[in-house]
Amino acid sequence: MMKLLKYSIGGVVCSAALLLLPGWVGAQTPPSKPVGAGAAAKPAVATGASSRTSPAQVSLPPLSSLRLAAGAGESTLEGAVLSVAALIEQARRESPAVAQALAELAFQRAGVGVAMAIPNPEVELQQGRTQARQAQGLDGSSPLWGVAQSLEWPALRGARREVAERRVQTAQVQLNLTDRELVAAIRRACAELLRLEEEELTAAEDLALTEQIRSRIGMSTRAGEVPRFDLTRAEGEVAIARKVLETTRLRRGQARFDLRRVLGWELPEPFRIDPTDAAPPRIAVVDFERLLSALEATNPELAIAQSELARSRQEIAFEKAQVWPKVVLRATHEADSVASLTRFGAQVVLPIFDQRAGAIAQAVANAERSRAALALRRMEVLNGFESAWRAWLAAEAQLRALDAGIVSRAREILGTAEAAYRYGERGILETLDAQRQFRAVRNELIAARYAVALTRIELERLTGL
Repeated sequence: MMKLLKYSIGGVVCSAALLLLPGWVGAQTPPSKPVGAGAAAKPAVATGASSRTSPAQVSLPPLSSLRLAAGAGESTLEGAVLSVAALIEQARRESPAVAQALAELAFQRAGVGVAMAIPNPEVELQQGRTQARQAQGLDGSSPLWGVAQSLEWPALRGARREVAERRVQTAQVQLNLTDRELVAAIRRACAELLRLEEEELTAAEDLALTEQIRSRIGMSTRAGEVPRFDLTRAEGEVAIARKVLETTRLRRGQARFDLRRVLGWELPEPFRIDPTDAAPPRIAVVDFERLLSALEATNPELAIAQSELARSRQEIAFEKAQVWPKVVLRATHEADSVASLTRFGAQVVLPIFDQRAGAIAQAVANAERSRAALALRRMEVLNGFESAWRAWLAAEAQLRALDAGIVSRAREILGTAEAAYRYGERGILETLDAQRQFRAVRNELIAARYAVALTRIELERLTGL
């Protein structure tokens, strides 16, 4: 009898701990800040006074306030706290892609100097000897020197300079695009890492909770209160929870490697990402028209296509300017033992047979191709913007729905099922199903935050928020 009383008291203690755990799991996080998108909320203080939680408190605990529970290998989220803004600034200084874009920009800027260079004069020096063929003739040296200078038409020189300057503009916009892509890649990698860290925390909590349920069922089974099948079912749930935790830890390790690969250098170990600035600034529904109207001026892909079109049109003018006659001024002086000879003149290349018809036709076709590419790029960017905007609206709506009551109701259902099981009104299967549904809804909340972060990152890449 004393042994049975001992097991009953142990079951009551475990039940009380089980009821307190959901309140600890439900620490508040603002619904407007998704994973990696804003500052973490302050951890809620567990009072144990009530098992019911308000909808505003149905969120996951902040990353900075939790440690992973002991499970399949202990791990913590301690270590160096890395700011996303600091990672972006360092990546801009050390990224090979940015360095390549900067080198291309310097190369094209040097091309402007090449286009503006003045042709060098040509100097000719010859030394010969005069030999008389008649008796009254005189032998002696016969030197010759000459100078030639090419002349360029102002239209040709200006067209060549304009082509070089258009290439500089393209390189500048390409540098901007490379920077946008780098920032978006870093933000995506950080958001993925934050999401997996949050999933690892919840998986560790689920494992601890499931192990407590198994322990309580084990005591009831040994006391003869529940059948052996309930214990087998609980052990299966523990195995599933442990597998989820181990899988999440492996994925988190892969995410940390992906972040290092994007950055291009090793990070201090251990480290964690500060979620404060992990996502771009918030946007509202009223910002649609403003962002759409500014899209063509701020999108670097469109700017590259526009710069290529302007350069190809300028190349047409350059090819036409080369049809003008080419002029070379010459001056020569020749002397021998009897007399000297000085000549001044000009050499003109007349475009009679080759009027660069093929080169001009190629330039016109290239300009038409650039125009079509610009139209296609504009359509793709507009469609991409609208798709990202609709995805953001859907993710925001899903996040608000989950954070406003769905997770709260799932938590209440879990608490009711646990209480019913404790008083013998329901079986362990209903309790485990309620727990599984609560975990699924909570994971949907994490995924919704991650989706909001990704769509905002994509909108920043397209519009430069």
